[in-house]
Amino acid sequence: MDEKRVYGAPVERPKIKKRWRDRYDGRRLMHTDTFFTLIPHIMTTRNDSEVGASFKIDVTPVERYLRKRRTEGSPIGQDLTFIDVVMAAIVRMISQRPYVNRFIAGRKAYSRDELSISLAIKKNLSVEGTQTVVKMVYDPHDTIFDVALRLQHEIERNKDLMTNNSTDSFAKFVNHLPTLLIRMVIGTIKWLDFHGWMPKTIQRLSPFHCSIFVTAMGSINFPPIYHHIYNFGTCSGFIAYGPKYSERVLAKDGSVVERKYIDFKIVGDERICDGFGMASAWKELLRYIKHPELLEEPPETVKEDSGI
Repeated sequence: MDEKRVYGAPVERPKIKKRWRDRYDGRRLMHTDTFFTLIPHIMTTRNDSEVGASFKIDVTPVERYLRKRRTEGSPIGQDLTFIDVVMAAIVRMISQRPYVNRFIAGRKAYSRDELSISLAIKKNLSVEGTQTVVKMVYDPHDTIFDVALRLQHEIERNKDLMTNNSTDSFAKFVNHLPTLLIRMVIGTIKWLDFHGWMPKTIQRLSPFHCSIFVTAMGSINFPPIYHHIYNFGTCSGFIAYGPKYSERVLAKDGSVVERKYIDFKIVGDERICDGFGMASAWKELLRYIKHPELLEEPPETVKEDSGI
């Protein structure tokens, strides 16, 4: 571990030379596979193309790692949590499987310029409690310590009941409009987004324009659900995970041991890559969740999306 590293430094948005066929938020992928050229015209919405997977993850090693980090301390001066592991694992997965960061817009495939994750949080745990969504931009080279610092900053900034982030403010503004105007505003935004002409300011505050959307349902003690992917925006994946629970299992030596598990439900857009690629990406995600110590150092290489 590099003790001199400055964790949580501001993420510099990539400066990418745009071509006439690119969007403001992504690089157009020129397909070599006819199937992936046609499939967005056959399955025109994300609801059409959703595929789901369920995973049961043994988090006993993760708990051991988190306890060790609490005992030994971390270079960022704050304890790591399970959500830090999940978010860091997503960032690392995308750095190694960049095709997961693709999206379909205007029935064409694009490679997203930035790596961003949206997270739904409750400002207080009650039925009447206000919910908000934070969107964080990460660097593919981030370690778990970088991710934890940025995440904690955003959560603390948005937990105050009186605080409205940019997303909340825009939603409240639109909500005060007459119904007809709301339909016109949202319809215009969707039309502009379809053609790649939506203002960047809206894209940056919209939680639906992200790499992955995450909801931690364990915080409300409810099992995870297969959450749909929104047709609005460019998000191509949704991850939900539930509360921790214990099970007694048979060990290799024949003894009965207690293990801790968390269930995950993942929904993805099958138009962005084939089944083998999708499975490979999710396996990579699970590997990093099960072995969070791998996330303490930056990746040796960050892979670029070379197209389909």
